Amino acid sequence: MCSNYQDLYKKGLDRGEQQKRRQEELLKEQKRRRQQGQDEARPVKKTEKAPPKHHRKQRANDKASPFRLQLSEWLRHKPDNLGEWLLVPCPVGRRCMVIATNGKTKVYNKAGREFMKLRTLLPGDGHVQKCRTVLDCVYDEETQTFHVLDALSFGQQSLQDCEASFRFYWLRARFEEEDYAQKGDRNNKSFVLLNHYDFEDASAIEEILQKYPIWHENQPKLDGFLFYHKEASYVCGTTPLVCWLFSYMMPDVVDLPVNGNYVAPEEYQPRLVLQYMEEFDEKLKQLRKQRPKETAKKSKKKKEEEPQTSMETNKEEDGDSDEYAGLKSLLDHQRRLELGELDMDCEETPSAVDC
Repeated sequence: MCSNYQDLYKKGLDRGEQQKRRQEELLKEQKRRRQQGQDEARPVKKTEKAPPKHHRKQRANDKASPFRLQLSEWLRHKPDNLGEWLLVPCPVGRRCMVIATNGKTKVYNKAGREFMKLRTLLPGDGHVQKCRTVLDCVYDEETQTFHVLDALSFGQQSLQDCEASFRFYWLRARFEEEDYAQKGDRNNKSFVLLNHYDFEDASAIEEILQKYPIWHENQPKLDGFLFYHKEASYVCGTTPLVCWLFSYMMPDVVDLPVNGNYVAPEEYQPRLVLQYMEEFDEKLKQLRKQRPKETAKKSKKKKEEEPQTSMETNKEEDGDSDEYAGLKSLLDHQRRLELGELDMDCEETPSAVDC
């Protein structure tokens, strides 16, 4: 039994090396594209208008987002230069994309389906409507707050091809100009920009990793930590340039201690952290296979017994049934948010458009 664990552990190490190579190759490709874009922009400026971009037209009743969320991978190795990365504490919540345009703000889930409409002060809905804002968020239903992770565009500024360090800088400046956290008639929900921490600032990193709770009165609760490569563009889909760790994994993967209140599950073994990732993924895979069956059974039972409310329907679609919640708790006692909301496997709908 011990030898089997060791073999799997070595396999995990190999995947760590593969991840490192993919990160290097993707960075080179993104830099090449940015340079190419800058070169093409120069002759375009000399003409009257830039050639129009062709996008697939959406049907009037098509409620799918034209974008896809950027999804992370496990951080399977300690980066050779941590100074090239940014750390973002991520709260428990529902991963979503917020799009403000044409005087409206709509919210889409990870699969690209619309599940909320609201009024906001975001450019595209608020004061300036002839533009578009696209935010990558985690929604906390209890406090009705959108915690902003990232952005593809903000007002007149397109950010998708910009480096992560610039995107975060731009967002910080915009949130300092306007109070998007204050709810009112023209701003139905709070929008709070999550802080990011530069690994070059060792004292700031140490302070946030030792802080507990990170947010006042532990609301929201910490879900884990995201690692953004400073030079990475926003990728619609899974990317090795954004990585994920639960808090209790930090000492074992990146050699950084965390506050003692971040307790690992009983089945977690520090020496076998990569093995734990593999097992977690396998459990998640099985969970996804079982999810449609559980939902179908409950839907059939409810139809036979009584009419279903819209709230219950939404909960089933999101996988928040009692059965599903019970299965999720087996994966990790700290995690109420399915890992897939932040990484690995992005569900797609036929009407979803790749960026």
